[in-house]
Amino acid sequence: MKRVARALCLALVAAFACAGWFRAEGTSPARFEGKETLLRPEGYREWIFVGSSLGLSYKENPDGAEKPSGTADLGLYHNVYINPSSYKAFASTGKFPESTILVLELASAGVKKEPRLQGSYQNEFVALEATVKDSKRFAEGWAYYSFEGLDGKPLSKAQPFPKNRCWSCHDQKAATDNVFTQFYPVLRAVAPKR
Repeated sequence: MKRVARALCLALVAAFACAGWFRAEGTSPARFEGKETLLRPEGYREWIFVGSSLGLSYKENPDGAEKPSGTADLGLYHNVYINPSSYKAFASTGKFPESTILVLELASAGVKKEPRLQGSYQNEFVALEATVKDSKRFAEGWAYYSFEGLDGKPLSKAQPFPKNRCWSCHDQKAATDNVFTQFYPVLRAVAPKR
């Protein structure tokens, strides 16, 4: 009788643990304060890494300053992560579900030129940005955020950019639902073939 009771107790504990895991898996990692204030995403480096680029920009002059001729300005590395449940949904359907959040981590580029070692590497993290798909909160469906303060220090929460800041470019040039999947081989590889 004790074995049966012990086995039943273990089964109940496992069931509650699994129920909590499934609930957490389906919960959006986007945390808001009020209607539009996004709290800085936590644990995003444990999400799915979808790609990185260096100096890639649709802007004519990305940093706003002219560079002297002959200088190598690599720009910033852009590392992009997506929350796991949205990645799984995209892999199944080819669509980004509501509550999708992508995080853009920006890092400065360092250059090494030594005998037998040359090239670029990520040097220092300099900024964090995010985009969230939430049609109930945002008329355009997606909102874009920066967690970099005016003094360069990271912010714990942020207001969405005005529509003309990021949304317009993503709406016009992104391959899939405001996401630049054309630059993310990880997403292209899992998208269902049509």
